[in-house]
Amino acid sequence: MKTYATEQIRNVLLIAPHGVGKTTLADAMLHVSGSVGRRGNVDDGSSMFDYLDEEISRHQTMSASMAWVDVNKTKINVIDVPGVADFRCDLYAALRVVESGLFMVKADGGLEVSSDALWRLARKQNLPMFLVITRMNKDNADFEKAMREFNDHLEGTSVAVQLPIGKGESFKGIVDLIGMKAYEYVDGKANAIDIPADMADAVEEAREELMSAAAEADDDLIEKFFEEGTLSNEDLIAGLSIGIASGEVHPVFVTAADAEIGVGSLMNSIVDFMPAPSTSQELTGTELIGDDEASLTVATDGPAVAFAFKYQRETQGGDNTWLKVISGSLSSGENMDNSDGNSERIGQLSFAQGKTREKIDSAACGDIVLAAKLKHTSVGATLCSSGANIDLGKIAFQAPTSSEAIFCVNAGDEDKMGIGLSKINDEDSSFEVRHEPALAQTLLVGQGEMHLAFILEKLKNQYGVEMQRKRPRVAFKETIRKSVEVHGRYKKQSGGRGQFGDVWLKLEPQPRGDGFEFINAIVGGAVDGKFIPAVEKGSVETLKNGIVAGYEVVDIKVTLYDGSYHQVDSSENSFKSAARVALTDGVPTANPGLLEPIMSVTIRVPEMYMGEVMGDISTRRGQPLGMEADGPIQVIKASIPQDEMYQYATSLRAMTQGTGDFAMEFSKYANVPGDVAKKLIADYEKRKAEGSDD
Repeated sequence: MKTYATEQIRNVLLIAPHGVGKTTLADAMLHVSGSVGRRGNVDDGSSMFDYLDEEISRHQTMSASMAWVDVNKTKINVIDVPGVADFRCDLYAALRVVESGLFMVKADGGLEVSSDALWRLARKQNLPMFLVITRMNKDNADFEKAMREFNDHLEGTSVAVQLPIGKGESFKGIVDLIGMKAYEYVDGKANAIDIPADMADAVEEAREELMSAAAEADDDLIEKFFEEGTLSNEDLIAGLSIGIASGEVHPVFVTAADAEIGVGSLMNSIVDFMPAPSTSQELTGTELIGDDEASLTVATDGPAVAFAFKYQRETQGGDNTWLKVISGSLSSGENMDNSDGNSERIGQLSFAQGKTREKIDSAACGDIVLAAKLKHTSVGATLCSSGANIDLGKIAFQAPTSSEAIFCVNAGDEDKMGIGLSKINDEDSSFEVRHEPALAQTLLVGQGEMHLAFILEKLKNQYGVEMQRKRPRVAFKETIRKSVEVHGRYKKQSGGRGQFGDVWLKLEPQPRGDGFEFINAIVGGAVDGKFIPAVEKGSVETLKNGIVAGYEVVDIKVTLYDGSYHQVDSSENSFKSAARVALTDGVPTANPGLLEPIMSVTIRVPEMYMGEVMGDISTRRGQPLGMEADGPIQVIKASIPQDEMYQYATSLRAMTQGTGDFAMEFSKYANVPGDVAKKLIADYEKRKAEGSDD
């Protein structure tokens, strides 16, 4: 297998919402380049990219896949990632390792509202991007509409480098505005033709716009363009290259991947205009072990440094870690240290061609490879050979916000569940498993309803563990709002030594957040000092289990100021029981109330959906705190009770057609409204009557 030099490599990420045709284009690239003899198809399950069982059954990309093509002796690594928001884990990872992207929109739909979040992510990385209009051969295809939307909604300069010849069923070719040539496609093959006469004016106008965009990328070129009114092809290409590399110029291409129209031209342009991996970049990070700053000058002949950005458990026995060779070259059998604090021997390297693996001995700086059976390297780890010492930092995934309480259907499956979820989490770092003993529940926290369902389906199919899902219990708290004095006596005589404990307690509310405080105010030995710790312990245990609604009682001061004891019958247990009696009787008389966790929520939505989102916040008992514009996006800050945030990710995406996203974190505890508190107390009383803690 040939090893490609760094300057012969292009790493390209396909970016688009679900249904735009990313995978169809990727399969067409493989066929047009001659990498495969038959073009794969998502619909019949033969795609080289969507090959997992779940993807085939759903006709939907759910995990990143990769293949490569050779175009003009250049290796293009094509990475296809899911477009659905619930499965963006691999998108975040891939953005760390590619130098360019194809941002795709449908000719028969234009920019979708769900494109916005994807565009923001790519722009945050300042990623050089082509804009690719797909499905030009479909009904209602509208090139002009797509161009208007690019110019109205996308930052930077969007400029056509091609014009379509025809549209819909009559779409048959392209006009190349750089080479000023026209091509008609027959059975996927491009044949040179004269530029259609009826397109002459449109071509001249578009060529003028293209030269203007190229000139604006460079001061010398813009001066030349103003003086001469034109640019040579060499100047045009040079200006476009500068603008594309800076992330400020986005050339627009047109395709019909299922008919393979425009695909070859697109791949040639990737080779000509997209940047190769850098061979002289200065990278910063920290040392492999420790927090001291470290730097690395990328060099093809330097020490090997690689970054692990995906882990994949293979069905045919064997696991693979996806690595980007950051510096130097990487070889099978090489020993390296990683930022996880371990030594790692690099296993068999291979290039991915969809689900097939092509074994190689080494990979050059900038290439992306799969390493088999790495034992100690997690996603986001940096590997360094001798002479290098840098940790490039973990991948910043979007925080999971959608929760479900999960329970094993079959008793005794808890260990299998833990092992299975841990292994799935190795492949997908965008979900968490949180154990909450105080609420007797385990939470599965992911990116949305579809994501959680997929994880549990995988757990069942691969590890034989069937789970039940329930709405998570929220950590409400109980408290008191007035001071009371209460007597608690525990006396039991059943033959032999008896049980006797007698206490007087004063219960007082504490400022919010001050928690529990116990005061020993006994004077004169009314209660023997050896029993006083038992009173405190009994108070803690009783308050922890709750009294009026089954939730922990907080922000309360308990003062032991009087009582009595028996020389023979008193014991630690009897005084613990006396404290329990006092608190059980006293808290309900101290004007008890319930507290609920309030979340600080940041919501990002296009302005057109702001009214509906604000109204929804009110229905969730939320309080808007302010909003500000971030370009076309409105950023809303709000306080919303945690109990009202159940399945909010799904609701927000439904309200905003997939464009909205949010983050939240705990803010404070606040009083529960009376009607909500009554329901919680009634539910608790019902559970007690039924003998259930659920």
